[in-house]
Amino acid sequence: METFHARRGDPATSHMAAARLHLFSGKHAGAIYWELKRHGAGTYEELSKRTGLRADQVWRRLSDLQKRQLAEPTEETRAGSSGRAQRVWRAV
Repeated sequence: METFHARRGDPATSHMAAARLHLFSGKHAGAIYWELKRHGAGTYEELSKRTGLRADQVWRRLSDLQKRQLAEPTEETRAGSSGRAQRVWRAV
């Protein structure tokens, strides 16, 4: 299991986020969360490309992040590779 730490000089919000990420049993949710925090919102396919994870790995973890109040879908949708609308997600 990968753990997430904040450095001693980091702001309190970084320490809070690191503590919340310890709830996850794997590294996928953490990688997706940090990608959303660092580079902004995206669909599950966009996040898949940005993180190097498979699309199904991202799709499954987004609902976990939502349950932990770390990510949420926006009102925006974008066309995916199949042409169907996909929700755009952002970090909370």
